Amino acid sequence: MTLTIHRGTHEIGGSCIEINTSTTRLFIDFGLPLTENTIDNRDLAKYSYTELISKGIAPSILYLLEKQDDKPTYLLLTHSHLDHYGLLPFFPSNVGVYSSKGTKIILEVSSLFRQTSFSPINVQVVEPWKPFILGDFTITPYLADHSAVDAFSYLIEANSKRLFLSGDLRAHGRKHILFENLVKNPPKNIDYLVLEGSTLGRNAIEYRTEEDVEKAITEEIRNDSLYIASFSTQNIDRFVSFFKACRKSNRIFVLDPYTAYVLDRLKELSPNIPQFNWDESFRIYFIKHPYTDILADDKTVYKYQKAKITIEEIKEKSSHIVIKDNTRLHFKLEKEGLLKNAKVIYSMWEGYLKKDDFYITRNIPLVKIHCSGHAYPEDLVRFSNAVKPKYIIPNHTFNPDKYKDLFGENVIELQDGQVFNC
Repeated sequence: MTLTIHRGTHEIGGSCIEINTSTTRLFIDFGLPLTENTIDNRDLAKYSYTELISKGIAPSILYLLEKQDDKPTYLLLTHSHLDHYGLLPFFPSNVGVYSSKGTKIILEVSSLFRQTSFSPINVQVVEPWKPFILGDFTITPYLADHSAVDAFSYLIEANSKRLFLSGDLRAHGRKHILFENLVKNPPKNIDYLVLEGSTLGRNAIEYRTEEDVEKAITEEIRNDSLYIASFSTQNIDRFVSFFKACRKSNRIFVLDPYTAYVLDRLKELSPNIPQFNWDESFRIYFIKHPYTDILADDKTVYKYQKAKITIEEIKEKSSHIVIKDNTRLHFKLEKEGLLKNAKVIYSMWEGYLKKDDFYITRNIPLVKIHCSGHAYPEDLVRFSNAVKPKYIIPNHTFNPDKYKDLFGENVIELQDGQVFNC
């Protein structure tokens, strides 16, 4: 069995791993990088795969560059972040793709709103903790705590070798019990642990858990201002933190139809995900937007009308409102004079501020309340100590050199594209 990390040995984002036996080929993820020179996923169709390679956007993978052979090939997805699936439009359409139910739902949402040209219609859903077989490989998905909904780690077995791929995981989200259960009952006899290290080398942060974030938001929004919530719609843990904080503070939480739709779709996963018809759980502001137009095409948008809030009501109750940010909302709030007494709660990776500095250039106060979607070093050590792998392979990290300090001498540091014989 051979392992090739095409991208991720010295980088966060652009994830892609290939595992081969003599008769079966398995890929795990095929994502866009997070580098400053990356291309917006909506513009990918303008380029060929070789052009993306030359720009440093895509990894050079022989399977995609040469005439494809008859070797059965499959692809697993760990979760629904673009740095793990963004390059899927360049993958052969006849390759079987497998994911969790939640990942497929988000891919369907992304396809509907043209955030990606990849169609997930043939993605096959696999269940957590239930092994399945693809050629030589026996694969067991493990549900993980991450900022993406329904994320997976994978146990991969072939040719008497057992490899555990952590994927992106953490121990401090709303599903932290998943991490604790994994530490209590880890997979046994692991030869290779391919372990993410996104937080290695990062500075300490003020808010370490999702509960800390919720408490901080709750305290902040007790002040007398209109608050604009800047967070990823697909980060359901963070949505819940804002949702609960608004309820505790008697604030009206105002969303756009797109966010309401995402929540609507994800109720298939859990009846506990808040919905627009939950006794005025949140209100919906309708602003002219391409996403709203898409929902209007099949009349879906009209089901949210009973939760509608007008701009006049927002003005009247501005000091009692938290409103979910989006690009069109920026300018509407400015036009209506609502930014004069507004604050932004910024709850994402700070790197995204370089791409959208609207509020910074207008001197709107930014309150940064965020916690990582990735495990802290001490939790990675706990996890490694529980699994007791023969070897640890750094992945999804800018700091592979820090692994030996944390985990000992059984670290094998690879390079992107290096073929490693397991």
